[in-house]
Amino acid sequence: MESDIKQNKMKKVIIGILAFLSISQIQAQKLQINGDIKNLPEGTTVSLIDGMANKVVDSAKMVDGKFKLSNQVTDPGIYVLSFSALQAKIPVFVDNDQLSIKGDIKQPNLIEYKGSPTQDLYMVYMKALTPKIESLYGTKSLLASAASNVKDSLSKQVEAKEVDLTNAISNLLKSNNKSPVSTLFLIQTTNFVPYIKDHISDLYAILEGSAKKGPLAELIEKSLITAGIGKVGTVLPEFKQNDANGKSVSLSSLRGKYVLIDFWASWCGPCRAENPNVVKAFNTYKSKGFTVLGVSLDQDKTKWLDAIKKDGLAWTHVSDLKYWNNAVAQQFGIQSIPANFLIDPNGVIIGKDLRGEELERVLATSIK
Repeated sequence: MESDIKQNKMKKVIIGILAFLSISQIQAQKLQINGDIKNLPEGTTVSLIDGMANKVVDSAKMVDGKFKLSNQVTDPGIYVLSFSALQAKIPVFVDNDQLSIKGDIKQPNLIEYKGSPTQDLYMVYMKALTPKIESLYGTKSLLASAASNVKDSLSKQVEAKEVDLTNAISNLLKSNNKSPVSTLFLIQTTNFVPYIKDHISDLYAILEGSAKKGPLAELIEKSLITAGIGKVGTVLPEFKQNDANGKSVSLSSLRGKYVLIDFWASWCGPCRAENPNVVKAFNTYKSKGFTVLGVSLDQDKTKWLDAIKKDGLAWTHVSDLKYWNNAVAQQFGIQSIPANFLIDPNGVIIGKDLRGEELERVLATSIK
């Protein structure tokens, strides 16, 4: 009898210990972010946004300059900390980590991160690549508005900076080939470094293990399937999508015109910055058989339409409001935006990913 009582007590103790361990394990397997950020107004709402799904997964108010956020992470990925009434945002690449963030919102480059190996590597990439990317964009900007006598020199500088950035990316991929952080940066650089985009299959082959799992890897793998689509000199395949009024618009309905199929979104800063160049080209050549078909990767219809109005995009627009799962973007393997295809009246691609004055230059030589 006494032994039975002892056994029952022991069972309860063991069950209690197991329950405690289970709870601790669950807590340990959940992302926890503890923030201590200066120069944010008391009561500021801090939101944690899933960068892939573009949705808020948790939010909290600042109390004495501190906040706590949490989320169950399925795969390591990019998240964004957003602050109410401020444009400042803090990107983090995390797993189910215990991440602490400490610093001053006015000095984002000095913010300290502790407790997340993926965030540590994310910062390694950022520190190594940001100066090179900024330098490349600066030179491209100069090239776009440069006088003809210096264009050749600037073009050579752009080419050299692209080679330098490509080499830096390749070295980082080789050193960190099992991290999904590498997958993210491979995706992000494909749209503005032609060599990377043209050789994404070889670069992706460097990666292995966790770097080839999850939604980021799926994006690249889908693009590899569609790699043969969209090459200059081929006919761009047909597609249909609804406009803002629910009316189906087909690419073939614009046959007979030069058409820029422009992939963009209201939330995409580089897209919005590029829109004035597209507007200028549209106004210059619309009377000569040129038009634009905007394909938006938006989710929010109101924000989509507001951006169209604000940026003066007076052409046909379509979207299924499915963000990165937009059917047309999936069809053509679009990984980053802005992205575009320029087709001639027969539907043949005569240019792609044209930026700044490059679009007008191609149109000028094509439209007689």
